[in-house]
Amino acid sequence: MPVADTPLRDILINARQEAARMNHHFIGVEHLVTGALELRGGIASTLLEQYGYKTDYVIDAIRRHSGKGSSQRLWAGMPNSPRCQMIMSIAHDLALEVGRPEITERELLRAVLEENDSIPVRVWRNLGIDLSRFSEDVVSYSATRVITQPYVRVDFAVDYDPAMGALTEEHLFVLRRMFHGYSQLRVERRLTGGHSGALLLAVTPAQADGIEDSPVVVKIDRAESIMDEARRYEQHVRTTLPPLTARLEDRPTAPETTELAGLKYTFVAGQDRAPISAASQGPERLGGWLRDALFPAFGRTWWMQRRPYRFQAWEEYDWLLPPTLILEPLPPETPIPDNAHQLRDPVRRNAFQGIEYGEVVVVTGFALYKVERELERVQFAAAGGGEAARRAHRIEVRGFDLEHTAIYRGETVDQFAGRVYGTRHEAMLNAVRALAPDFDPTARTIPVAPPDERLPNPLLAYDALLDRHVLGTISRIHGDLHLGNILLGPNGSPFLIDFAHTRDGHTLFDWANLEISLHAEMVMPNLGESWADARRALARASGLPPAPPVSPDAQLDKAFLPVIALRGIVAECLARPNDWTEYWLALLFSALRAVTWETMTPGARRFMFLLAAWCTRLLEMRQMSGANVTELSIDIDIDSDHTDLSSSR
Repeated sequence: MPVADTPLRDILINARQEAARMNHHFIGVEHLVTGALELRGGIASTLLEQYGYKTDYVIDAIRRHSGKGSSQRLWAGMPNSPRCQMIMSIAHDLALEVGRPEITERELLRAVLEENDSIPVRVWRNLGIDLSRFSEDVVSYSATRVITQPYVRVDFAVDYDPAMGALTEEHLFVLRRMFHGYSQLRVERRLTGGHSGALLLAVTPAQADGIEDSPVVVKIDRAESIMDEARRYEQHVRTTLPPLTARLEDRPTAPETTELAGLKYTFVAGQDRAPISAASQGPERLGGWLRDALFPAFGRTWWMQRRPYRFQAWEEYDWLLPPTLILEPLPPETPIPDNAHQLRDPVRRNAFQGIEYGEVVVVTGFALYKVERELERVQFAAAGGGEAARRAHRIEVRGFDLEHTAIYRGETVDQFAGRVYGTRHEAMLNAVRALAPDFDPTARTIPVAPPDERLPNPLLAYDALLDRHVLGTISRIHGDLHLGNILLGPNGSPFLIDFAHTRDGHTLFDWANLEISLHAEMVMPNLGESWADARRALARASGLPPAPPVSPDAQLDKAFLPVIALRGIVAECLARPNDWTEYWLALLFSALRAVTWETMTPGARRFMFLLAAWCTRLLEMRQMSGANVTELSIDIDIDSDHTDLSSSR
């Protein structure tokens, strides 16, 4: 029997297993549909893939909507729910109409769509699926139909830089699926600047007759991230964009045979060339463009729509750092020792202190935050609070049994236990040690230019700073603002792409994140990779506004022009005029995150560690003085390598 005509009795096997996994002691429509979606090559999974949805993502959404049941059974057997019974009756009538002796997947889906009010239908509607089209496609679908997909040739532009890395077979497969119906693609360039591992390409597609369409930007990443980005675009971005900018017009492409998915950012119709990186303008023009083009275009509905926001630093910035703990699950039936650490949400951050390698931790009330099925790895986070706070106190679990566990993102897990495999402090310390420091990374202070002047070690300070209260503002933010996501269009128009982290958050986070990108992509390439080079860059950075200028450095002054312009934007976004405390805090945690990025050059990561130390000093001065501390500069005599650390309050 063709896959499209899978009988209901086979779907019921999957449905009963799903109901048992979810602790539902009944068969509901959500279980039947999930059972159908688990049929690889079935009608539901095939059509949803064509619409740009991975079935795992849809199943996860259905589970989140229905929620887990109680393990306590109140009746015998596994009866059908009343709605399920009604849909089975509709499906039976539909099967009789076409002369089928029994219900198949086709009749089941038609009945679900005709009833139009079950949990799966609500989920499909929330995901933006056209239910009328879905119903028509279910009726007309043929499993024996051969779908011909002409081979899409992928070429590379003459100036494409092969040093940026070759595309994998998986990348090419997703790329061809995204442009089904075209005869040829020309990859113009690979866009850079981010550190998430996503692939960003400027692509020009061509029709069968050779006529080229307008260029687009393609993003290929883990399917879960791509789906979330499309959802966030609809939720936070679509209605707030300037008239001429990048937009997501099509649903993502998510083939079932790969863990990757892709989406297309389209631009102004008729545009004859792909947008280029904003960094291509050079440092002299980039700073003015950020201030006079990017900030006004998006600021009106984003950063300038800010509201007062008082928060503890961990609520916005804990998620930037490595997980607080890395656990390995205890084997089944392993007794939990009496001295096991207990972590319950809401949890005080000091509860994580003193937990060491090899000890047992029992976690209660945390929510599933991230799933990496291919690595058998999940992350849990705080279940309560706002969107940012719900990503705090992350705990990573390696070797988690995903195959036999029905678990969905956002689900609050009653309890699980594991043995400590690693801690946040170890991860941060190892990241610094990997940079071959010429100092003791566990010492209280670190040298700016040994042996004269020293700064506080941020590895010993960040934990206390996470508890610090911040008087700032909240607004819609991009969430991953770096040079790779800022493009230059016709007539200098600004384009933003990659909205996977767009949300309402601390206004200054975007600018701190962009400053990190400017240092890594425009400043440090002018120097070398050594700690001495990083110290020289810090000496120049310490003389940026609002601090008094330091001695000129002809090699670096031009590279710092965009950072100076960015600091001018920050000054307009401060919650309290001339009080830079909230920005130093955002910059500190953004810099510490960058220290752990292996995709960033060692020289840039060394500078990030020193920058974090410098921000720590500024914050300590602010706390000790109680006044607005904005001036701290470091003067290095390049010839003698002598440092003078001075401050004024």
